[in-house]
Amino acid sequence: MRRAVLTAACALAVSAVLWGCGGGADTREEDGAASVNVQDNSAESAAVTEQGGNVGAAGSGEEQETALADDSAAAAGQGGQDSSVVQDSGAQEAAQLTGTSFSILGDSISTFQGYNPVGYYAFFPNNGEVAVMEDTWWYRVADDLELTLYVNSSSSGATVAGDSTGTEDPQCGCNELRTNDLSGPEGACPERVVIYLGTNDFMKAVPLGDNDGTGLVEEGVVETFSDAYTLMLDKVQANYPLAEIYCCTLLPVGDYGTETPYVDFVNGEQLTSADYGDVIIRIAESRGLSVIDLSDCGVTLENLHEMTSDGVHPTAAGMERIAEAVEKALAGQAG
Repeated sequence: MRRAVLTAACALAVSAVLWGCGGGADTREEDGAASVNVQDNSAESAAVTEQGGNVGAAGSGEEQETALADDSAAAAGQGGQDSSVVQDSGAQEAAQLTGTSFSILGDSISTFQGYNPVGYYAFFPNNGEVAVMEDTWWYRVADDLELTLYVNSSSSGATVAGDSTGTEDPQCGCNELRTNDLSGPEGACPERVVIYLGTNDFMKAVPLGDNDGTGLVEEGVVETFSDAYTLMLDKVQANYPLAEIYCCTLLPVGDYGTETPYVDFVNGEQLTSADYGDVIIRIAESRGLSVIDLSDCGVTLENLHEMTSDGVHPTAAGMERIAEAVEKALAGQAG
């Protein structure tokens, strides 16, 4: 059962810039919205840093089970054989995650007004059909696994490609601002970074390129998706060397059709979202990074009219599917 959380808006503008483990946490937020704390409602004094730093989210009020009950059947005629306790390895992994930290590098699908850095652009809740923060995929993950969210560095409309030298533009995932914006309190390095970017590159028909994740990419205006994704990972891995990094592929993206509610959207490069997902998989695997394959999370073209509001942005039901896939990956149950 989900633990209730208390959401408090603070009018205090946060001006400090946090540096640590090679990265900095910027303090900007769209339209100068107030910083926000998310607190565990059952904790007497759970201190959570303000939004210019990070958002803390506690998880389920019930302890996660770490073992399955043994059958406790005595072996007759065998002198009383000991019963065995069967451990659920997935539950063990989930329990071990409790209290650990993660940050997100994302686009509109991961936004929610007041929970992204100052100067970033939020899609939800003013658009789409996700009206409450508790229905976002990232809140579900933090709540279910009892994780602490350091920074949700997500901005609506952001691509991976763009000017990699930018220090103020939140719309380029491979630039200095975005890849430095994942640190926790006092510059703490997140233990995990979940990257969910690429949908806007696909929608804007950014060419794929041929970088497999090992090619050197020069700083400047990066014009292909594979070069930009490679450079982004170069920076994230350099800034947060101790963090486990998870790369998400893309959900199907629909173009309203006639035979079914949606058909695959094909961009100007004659590519689908799956083609960009294949590049993400290739690059991540070349670096030994974990992949969260959202193309296989239960959101399909057939149910896209229920799982998204517009063929792109998830509904609460779609967010739940994303959360389930991320939770399985973080708890070591993928596959």
